Amino acid sequence: MKAPITALALLGTLAACPAWAQTGAPAPTGPQPWSPFFSPGPAEATQVPGTGGAGRVFPNASSLPEPTPADELKAPTMELPNDPIEPWLLKKENGPFMVLAKTFRGPDSEKMALALAKELRVKYGLPAYILRSKDFPGKSNIRQVPPTADPGVVQANIGVPEKYRTYDEAAVLVGNEKTEKDSALLLHKVKKIRPDCLNAMPSMFKWREGSLCTALRTTNPYVAAQYLYPRKSDRLVVQMNQTSRSIANCPGRFSLQVAEFSGRSTFNNKDERFQGILNLKRSPLATAAEDAEHLADRLSKDPDIQKLGQPIYVYHDRTASRVYIGSFNAWQDPSAVAVREALIKLAVPILDRQRSTGGMDTMIVPAGMLTDLTDIKSKFL
Repeated sequence: MKAPITALALLGTLAACPAWAQTGAPAPTGPQPWSPFFSPGPAEATQVPGTGGAGRVFPNASSLPEPTPADELKAPTMELPNDPIEPWLLKKENGPFMVLAKTFRGPDSEKMALALAKELRVKYGLPAYILRSKDFPGKSNIRQVPPTADPGVVQANIGVPEKYRTYDEAAVLVGNEKTEKDSALLLHKVKKIRPDCLNAMPSMFKWREGSLCTALRTTNPYVAAQYLYPRKSDRLVVQMNQTSRSIANCPGRFSLQVAEFSGRSTFNNKDERFQGILNLKRSPLATAAEDAEHLADRLSKDPDIQKLGQPIYVYHDRTASRVYIGSFNAWQDPSAVAVREALIKLAVPILDRQRSTGGMDTMIVPAGMLTDLTDIKSKFL
């Protein structure tokens, strides 16, 4: 039965070919799509009607014109804005999901970025911001600029001479989207925009003039990655911290770590202490939670610690248990400095008292800076 059906299908196909050829439709006169099976002939750029040159199509990548040399770029044909750029700079509160519309380089990069940002806001009603390389903390290791976007840094402040040695670059970012899905919808909208100001600015790639077709999705670089995507709380960590001294009960944003209990570590994979289940059961991590709670209880009863008037907290996770002292609301709280200096002086006397009373043989070691509890507390939500 399959042979007759196959024959009929083949006859129908052969009969349809002459019918398509005899429709009498006029031969197309415009540019035709290039087929890889036939020689396209001389490579010439075509232009899509009504696009003003911005929609030129090149048959293949080898036919793209060479970029314009930097020394041959002409000056802008429009008057660039001289407004203060500070109100337009990207901040940590913007975004976090955005669209990178355009990047400008050169001495006039800030002014050109400001012109584009203004047009996007006024003409298209889009929230546009400017990000400069010299303001981005994670761009490079520069003096007075942290290598990562610290939660406490809203905007980096670069001084001389780094300010003038930094490469001139300014990018225009668009959007205040809260999800990746919304930023994807915004990207399709931005790609279709053809700002007027771009036609008056020099460009190395002439075939891209007046278009934001190269826009792409991005995120606010001032927002740390752990705050971009929602995550579920670890039920084990939540259960381990259901104590009266839990760090979740700390009213302040910062606290001072004084001790940490964790497991063993080694670079030798043949270390006998890590071989066999019995050795793993004797790991210090097995008693880390109890040791931390015991030290916190001892410190709370120490008379010198009581004079400081600071509460004591404990935090447990899957890899360690930590003891904290104090509740502070500022990164450089003067009272935190006084507490740390006092704890450094009390470390040895407290250890001697613990040993004399049969307590733990553990010395408190105040950390060099306060611990930001924002990320830790988020694990309990």
